[in-house]
Amino acid sequence: MNRILLSVLLCLGMSVFSFAADKTMNTDVVVVGAGAGGTSAAFAAVDAGLKVILLEKMPALGGSGNYMEGTFAVQSKPQIEDNIIITVEEQFKKTMEFHHWRINAKALNRWLKESSNTIDWIMANGVGITGVKKTSPTSPRGWHMFEGGHGSSLIKAFSERIRAKGGVILTETPAKELIFKNGRVTGVIAEDADGNKITVSAKAVIIATGGFPCNEEMIKKYLNAPYKFAGAEGRMGDGIQMMEKIGVELQNMHVVMQAGLWLYDVPTDIQFGQDGGKAKFVRLLGVLNHPYLLVSPRGERVVDETQPLEFISNAFENVGGQGFIVFDDDTRKEFVEVGLIRGYFGMVQRMTKFTDFDKVFAEGEKTGFAFKANSLNDLAKKTGMDAAVLNTTAATMNKLYEQRYDDQFYKDPTWLRPVKRSPFYALKGSLRMYSTTGGAKINEFFQPMTADDVVIQGLYAIGQDAGGLYGDSYDMNIGPGTASSWAITGGRLAVEHIKSTIKK
Repeated sequence: MNRILLSVLLCLGMSVFSFAADKTMNTDVVVVGAGAGGTSAAFAAVDAGLKVILLEKMPALGGSGNYMEGTFAVQSKPQIEDNIIITVEEQFKKTMEFHHWRINAKALNRWLKESSNTIDWIMANGVGITGVKKTSPTSPRGWHMFEGGHGSSLIKAFSERIRAKGGVILTETPAKELIFKNGRVTGVIAEDADGNKITVSAKAVIIATGGFPCNEEMIKKYLNAPYKFAGAEGRMGDGIQMMEKIGVELQNMHVVMQAGLWLYDVPTDIQFGQDGGKAKFVRLLGVLNHPYLLVSPRGERVVDETQPLEFISNAFENVGGQGFIVFDDDTRKEFVEVGLIRGYFGMVQRMTKFTDFDKVFAEGEKTGFAFKANSLNDLAKKTGMDAAVLNTTAATMNKLYEQRYDDQFYKDPTWLRPVKRSPFYALKGSLRMYSTTGGAKINEFFQPMTADDVVIQGLYAIGQDAGGLYGDSYDMNIGPGTASSWAITGGRLAVEHIKSTIKK
């Protein structure tokens, strides 16, 4: 290189080597984010004969897709074989009624109609489905369980097939901005682990970055309570911010995949996991989610505790996002001698006897989320609750138990428990979410639109970057696994539309 030119570049602060490392790539489809939706979209694209580049900001693939246990569908072959009758029309009406028609009806209908084809597709491509379950006595049997108990089987199978068919997967390579010209997206600007710029020109871009559950600023801006996230790191709302920057309208940004109350300030992996494994506090998490007496930070009862966890979450949004379960020594003996009547999402089986309760609870006291006292006044002092309020709440609960009728919130009396016999116990909880669910306003082809319903050509948004599936609350009780299905099926449908519109 000419010495004079080299000197000029150095004076300007330009690195010859970083400049030389910048890249330009061309492809048919670039997918941003390699979770369940993005990986499915990338595989669908290479399977359709399209050139694909899949960008992932984290070192490993899968994100929260690795943790999903199953996915939702109606009228699938596994359901038909097991005599499970749920029609598209039935599920559509139930979902629209639940969300009061505040969601995207056209996209919902198309997704539901295609959900069974998605099950066929993933099973035909190396992903086993071991059965169809429900998450509660009242939910439909639409939760198709992945082989091995989690979605890593899908991520593994699809990523292997992407590479085998010539697709390019780049990890530690976040997309930074969309290339937007004359009303059309024509690619993305990305950056590799060394800070080198990568310009990817594409005929279509699919955004699948998983929402913004890890972004505290966006949580404060959009959500109704300070939810903490459970699941994969790195979901900072990158895709949503990139889309908003070019004029995409956002929809239902306040709604999250509510996970109810979790043990306060306890890392996910030691409270959420299979009983007997690393999650040493999972039985206490099960206790926190028993439908006995849940109270606000002041000590006031706020909800019928038998409600689905999404409604429990809504109630605790109204009191700041935190609360307690309070119980007495008789209830502690029930946990020990009779067992955890409800269990906890298959991680703790129903009727498991909590024989080591005292030992585990003592560890919880040391950690700071468990409290024990010989009087309600002392319990209030330890937890920060108002003693007068807590005593009134306990007295009311005792009355409800004695009359075997809850004339406060009309809870099934089977779940009423008195709070009389000392010592008294409390577990502190705070709201958790699996993910945010608000995102781009889309049409039925998963194309983002402006506030005036003008489609942004060349751009697609799927999964938790696509708003419109949830309008009021997470609806796990009427559709278990809908979020993952929305992502996986959305990726496949976006690719179908891309294939029908782009010119080879």
